[in-house]
Amino acid sequence: MDNPGTSLIHPSSPPFIQPLNQFDLTLIERVREELVLRGINPPSWREADPEKRRRFFDEVRSILIDQGEDRIAVNRNAQIITDALSGVGLLDQLLRDPYVEEIFVRNGVVAVEYDGSFYHLGKLADDRYFENLAVHVADQGGATLRGDRPAVLIDLPGGERFTAIVPRLSTEGTAINIRTFGRRVRTLEEMEQTGTFTKINPSDLEVVQTFAINSEKSTGSESSRRFQSLQNTPDRFLAWMVSTLSGSLMIAGEMGSGKTTLLNALSGFLPVSAPIAALETFRELEIQHPFLLRTVAPAELSPGTPGVTLDWVLNVIYTRMNPAAILVGEVVGNEALQFLKATCLGRKALTTIHGGTIEEALMRLEQLALAAAPELGLAAVRSMVAMGLDVVALMGRVNRSGRIQRTLQAIATIKGIDATGNYRLDYLYRAEGEQNTPVFKLAYQQMEGMK
Repeated sequence: MDNPGTSLIHPSSPPFIQPLNQFDLTLIERVREELVLRGINPPSWREADPEKRRRFFDEVRSILIDQGEDRIAVNRNAQIITDALSGVGLLDQLLRDPYVEEIFVRNGVVAVEYDGSFYHLGKLADDRYFENLAVHVADQGGATLRGDRPAVLIDLPGGERFTAIVPRLSTEGTAINIRTFGRRVRTLEEMEQTGTFTKINPSDLEVVQTFAINSEKSTGSESSRRFQSLQNTPDRFLAWMVSTLSGSLMIAGEMGSGKTTLLNALSGFLPVSAPIAALETFRELEIQHPFLLRTVAPAELSPGTPGVTLDWVLNVIYTRMNPAAILVGEVVGNEALQFLKATCLGRKALTTIHGGTIEEALMRLEQLALAAAPELGLAAVRSMVAMGLDVVALMGRVNRSGRIQRTLQAIATIKGIDATGNYRLDYLYRAEGEQNTPVFKLAYQQMEGMK
C-alpha cells in the first residue's frame, strides 16, 4: 500500500488560509441561488467519485464567468464555493493537508494541531459562517443541530470525527473540532526516527538477537529484515510479540497520544500466512495485511434502529470465523466483554483503550465489561482480564520544546491476581526513571510460556 508517512521531512508550519470576507459570503449565497434556479445540485456529501465534484466545480466556475466575475479570481472563488456547498467549507483546505492532526474553531477563530505543534490561524470567517457549516454537516450526516439538539458528533466521509456545539449551549460562538486519523500511515521504523521510542542500551544484547532469531523463524524474509532493522528494544519486543502472535495486547493512552498510530504500525508485523480480522466503530485503522476480514459497526443502536452492534459482530467472528488474530480499533462499549471472552478462549487480540496510566486503562476495561454484564461482578471480570490479556503498552503526549510528541511510556505484563484481588503487574519498560530498568530477558521467557 502507499505510505505517505515515510518521509521524515516535516513542514515548518500549516498552510496559509485566506480569510473569508463579507464579499465571499455574499458570493456563496448568490451562486447557491443560481444553482437552484438552474436545477444543479451539489454532489452528495459522501460522494466518493471525485469526477462528480470536479464537474460541480466546473458548473460553479461557469456561473461565476457568466456573472462577470474577475477571471483572475474565478478559480479561487469556485473552489471556495464548491467547498462551502459540498464539503466542510474552508476547513476542507486543512483536511487536504496530511500533517493536520486536529482542527479547532472557536467563534470564527481557527487553530490546528499540526505535526505535533499548536498554531493559531486567526479569524477566518464570521461565526455565522461556521454555525451554518455545522448545521450543513449535521444535515448531510443524517443528524440534527437545531433547537433542543445544540451539539452533534458526525464521522466525515474520510473517517475524521466532526464535533460541533452551537449557541446557546456554547456561550462564545460556534465551537468545532475535527480529529483526523490514518492519513499518514507510519511504520515502526519512522516512529523510531521521530522519537516515539526512547533509545536504550540493554545490558544483555543477546536478548535483542533472540527476538530477531525467533521472529525470523516465524515470519517472511521482509518482516525479518524490518524486524532486525529496528534500533530500540521496546518496539522490537512489541513487533516480536505481534509477529509471533505470542499474546494479546492492549495499547492505552489519553486522546491523541498515538494509540492507533502504534497499532497501525504493529499491524505491519502480523504474519502474512494467518487470517486476520479487524473491527471498528468507525473506520480509522490502516491494517497492513494481505488477507483481512474487516467490519465497521456501531457500539450502540438507538431503539428501533436496524442493524447490528460491534459486540455482536465480534462474537460472530471469534466463535465462527476462526481468525488467528483480532484487532479491535478501540474498546468503547459492550464489546469489551466479547473482547475478553475471545482472549480467554485463546484468541490473540489487539486493541486500544483510553487511560492515563496502565492501571487506569485496566480499570476502564473492567468498567466497560461490567456495564455489559453487571451480574458477573468485579472479581469475575478481573479474572477474565488477568487470564486473557497478556501485555499493556502505554502511549503518552510529551511536550518537548513546544511540540507535542507521542511516545511509548511503559510496557507491562499481567501475571495474574494477587492475594488482595489486585493485578500483579510486571513493568518491563518505562520511558523515564532510574528504577525503570528494562527486563526483556524475563519478558521473553514469560511470552514464550504463553505460546
